[in-house]
Amino acid sequence: MNSKFLHNLIRSFTRVDMIVMIALSLVILWMNVYIGIVALILVAALSLYHTKLMSNASEERIREYEESVIRQHMDSAGLKEDGTVTDEAAAAEISRLKKLNEDRQSCIALINIDNYDELLSSSPAEEQSTISAEIDKKVRSWTQYLDAAVTRVRSNRYYAQFEQKYLDEQRRSEFPIINQMHEVETQADFPTSLSIGIGAGGTSFSHIQSLAEEAMDLALGRGGDQVVIKHEGGDIEYFGGSLPTVEKRNKGRARIMAHALMQLVKSSDRVFIMGHARPDMDSIGAAIGMYTFAKSAGVPTDIILDNVGTAIDIIYGEALKTGRYSFISGEKASQLASENTLVILVDSHIPAISEYPPILQQVKRIAVIDHHRKSKDAVENPTLMHMETYASSASELVTELLQYAVDKSDIDKFDADALLAGITVDTKGFAINAGVRTFDAASWLRRMGADNANVRSFFKLKLDFVKKKSNIMANAEILGEGVAVAYTKDTDPAMQILVAQAADELLDVRGVHTAFAAGRGKNLTMVSARSLGQVNVQTVMEKLGGGGHLNIAAAQVEEGPEEAIARVVSVLRDAGTL
Repeated sequence: MNSKFLHNLIRSFTRVDMIVMIALSLVILWMNVYIGIVALILVAALSLYHTKLMSNASEERIREYEESVIRQHMDSAGLKEDGTVTDEAAAAEISRLKKLNEDRQSCIALINIDNYDELLSSSPAEEQSTISAEIDKKVRSWTQYLDAAVTRVRSNRYYAQFEQKYLDEQRRSEFPIINQMHEVETQADFPTSLSIGIGAGGTSFSHIQSLAEEAMDLALGRGGDQVVIKHEGGDIEYFGGSLPTVEKRNKGRARIMAHALMQLVKSSDRVFIMGHARPDMDSIGAAIGMYTFAKSAGVPTDIILDNVGTAIDIIYGEALKTGRYSFISGEKASQLASENTLVILVDSHIPAISEYPPILQQVKRIAVIDHHRKSKDAVENPTLMHMETYASSASELVTELLQYAVDKSDIDKFDADALLAGITVDTKGFAINAGVRTFDAASWLRRMGADNANVRSFFKLKLDFVKKKSNIMANAEILGEGVAVAYTKDTDPAMQILVAQAADELLDVRGVHTAFAAGRGKNLTMVSARSLGQVNVQTVMEKLGGGGHLNIAAAQVEEGPEEAIARVVSVLRDAGTL
């Protein structure tokens, strides 16, 4: 019998077996002392050997269990036998740490209560403290949800710092604080709103704060009531912006801007004035008004104009007849420009769509006068920027500047006609975007000699133009919720004006509050959008790469008119408008 057989045999014994063997040994001992003693010794030896085997077996089972547990942990952690990790485990851990790092990155928010002074001044003195407290409560309640550190730096301004993970949550919910602020009741004839500029992803606190300040400038420049997020790398996101911009009744800023601009003009050796490419009546009207502004200072002044389209051909011809204004090409202006030359950009603040973009790269002194909502592609570091989104038009802003800085004797009757024409176009005959200051400007122009008959003559159209516009109108379709869309497959160099006028006239159709029209120009498709205020058409056009105002906006796209309108409808559906 080999040792392995004996070993296995003894391992198979139980404690009961041992008790039986001891009992048998005692019986043998009773029968024969010597044989019984030998039997007891043998049983004792077997018992000791059995105990040792059982102990070893227990240790082996414990060791096997420990090894299985360790193996499970190694597998779950992605560890190999040599202690290194698998590629999948390494990638998962890197992803986890990256997400954790992103979630913990700091964001800085600058919070501004829009028109705070107007809100309080419109309410009785005994209610002002209550309104202020309720606004403060809503801001702090929101920042508390973000687990943010918040400081009230001024009566209408807050500074908050929080982690990136809370920003992601707010983006998904589209910042409910925007609508919550509208619930604050005041005696003002406009709702309470706030603007928030958020900087995210910067490499240092100073850089993040700089991003937040740039975002705040955009939020305020676009009319407020919105959140703008500026990320490291330049990406910008917009939320809100559904309320119309509140008109500022105080003209103090216009007076300050007028004197500042006049000082800038007087310190320049030459002034160039230009609007946007394919200028409309507001662009040319504002340019003519600013020409008189700069010329009154005795500084050589020219209007840069390369292309005269259907929209301004009549007023341009009348301006030439007066012999009062100097129009030059962009190339000629570039030759005359010097280091001390000032360029005044009117009715636009985006270099890429100006009449002659290279001149803005050539000169260092740039002034911007515009009424559109600020875009991320705005002129960088202008010497002076007068942007008021509440204004009906650039012509309205220029009219106010003339009142505060130019002697009435320097203003010609044609100046007044041109400016009134600009206001008339952008207000659709004073039907939209016309506030108290708009009528103040118009009445002042009338006192300066503006004639409604002359203004009306600037808008006369050729018969073929009227037919093409009628063709666009004939193909219009009214979708649900009062949105009208129209497009034409025709191509026309003046398509920008055609679709703009078509969209304007679609608003006169019963049941329509928002209109979009598209048609092919020389190289691109022109899309024009108009609204009575129910839909922010600027945000819609921004999705197509364009921009504009709450009620008036446009875009230029590569695809055909039908595809462009399909994109507009898709954007409206995504926003829940349709």
